[in-house]
Amino acid sequence: MGDRRNGSRCAARYVVLQGKVRALNFEKLMYRNIPLWLVMTLVLVGLVVLIAFGSLISYSAAGGQHFQFLSKPARAIADIPLNLAKAVALNNSQPIMAEAREDLPDGFWRNPNAQFTDDGYALIPRFVANRKRYVVLLIRLSDGKVVHEYAPDVAKINALSHLDSSTMLSNHSPERYTFGHPLLMPDGGLVFHDTSPQVRVDACGRVLWTIDGNFHHSNEFGPDGNIWTPTGALRSKLPHVSEDFKEDMISEMSPDGHILKRESIAAILERNDLTALWRSRPYDVDPFHLNDIQPVMESGPYWQKGDLFISLHNLSMVMLYRPSTGRVLWWRQGPWSNQHDVYILDDHRIQIFDNGVYSENIVPSTRLLKGEYVVNHNRVDVYDFKTGKVESPFEAAFAKQDIRTITEGLATSMSNGDIFTEETNYGRVLRMSPDGTVRWRYIAGGAGGVRYEMGWSRYLDPRIHARGIAAAVNARCN
Repeated sequence: MGDRRNGSRCAARYVVLQGKVRALNFEKLMYRNIPLWLVMTLVLVGLVVLIAFGSLISYSAAGGQHFQFLSKPARAIADIPLNLAKAVALNNSQPIMAEAREDLPDGFWRNPNAQFTDDGYALIPRFVANRKRYVVLLIRLSDGKVVHEYAPDVAKINALSHLDSSTMLSNHSPERYTFGHPLLMPDGGLVFHDTSPQVRVDACGRVLWTIDGNFHHSNEFGPDGNIWTPTGALRSKLPHVSEDFKEDMISEMSPDGHILKRESIAAILERNDLTALWRSRPYDVDPFHLNDIQPVMESGPYWQKGDLFISLHNLSMVMLYRPSTGRVLWWRQGPWSNQHDVYILDDHRIQIFDNGVYSENIVPSTRLLKGEYVVNHNRVDVYDFKTGKVESPFEAAFAKQDIRTITEGLATSMSNGDIFTEETNYGRVLRMSPDGTVRWRYIAGGAGGVRYEMGWSRYLDPRIHARGIAAAVNARCN
């Protein structure tokens, strides 16, 4: 018995002594004297490696095609912090919140002093705080009553996609899925996206079909009933661009969910000898930022039925394109800046929502986009093909209401001269007269000036959309 105890004690002492020896060896290693020449050599080698690494990153970011066996791993290493940030963002369940503005009550407000009743309807995608999700509201504008609500199951929609998450450009969590620019269908259902697959649901929110892809910004009917939507290529095949290059395309699809046509903006510009508009600039991974496709519904002296007005935000450019021939018939850059939403007024005039955004070197007060700001306020520019002149008929109205969304934004002209506009970043939709008198407004927000970004609202004329409105209002959903 004693021998066993002595043996155990000896073993324990050996383990302790062995641990002390290891600690001493580690301490000697950590505090060992190192020759200065070795330290300097390691520093110089490190600098050379750092310079080489940075050169590979710069070369690859500029679209370099050689040395990919080195530049690809370098980019992958450099992207680790960005990918971690994306992972955090994708797991973020917070809604998209705009900068706080004036403390206005949430929901619909009709101006009691304006002797006017709006007989239209509006589709408004908005965040509902107590439900922690976005919904789409169909609102009767004569009294502000919500006559139908769409709340599709976003998790089920996401589960239908077969895309690699690395190719997706936005957060599609149920809390942040904005139902971008919902298009009312004759059956009372909707077509929408969120920089994500295109989706069609019925009036009760049940999914009818999806199309995988990065569909974004506008949804519009063409004269034949097909749908035109901007789309981002999952992987660009253009030469001399980096892997993260955003190649925009125009996509036409049938109401039953089949892609009929898809064309690259880069290819359209190249075919029309306009490549220099983006290739001659400093390299940009997002040179076009296609944000609106507006089909021409009736032929006129300057365009034909089926032509397309296309808005390229990052070129501050609007062009008139004829898909049947592949030709750009007209294009212009400015005076609008980073514009959205082209709208055809009549047979010779178009209207453009001019964000009036410029860049600066310092970070402005807004939390929305670093380095960008709106000059005074947004505008609605009207271009006249007869005269070649640009006017801004709602200048005073937009200034009076302080409309200044940095990104997004849209405007639709009314038959009586009013305008319907969405200030997307600040969660506000309103109809106002040319002098800035508000007929009605809708706020997506809460107490203390909290605002939630919207997902592109749509004004519905009951004479044009009567069938879809009636189907939605009369839908009986569980």
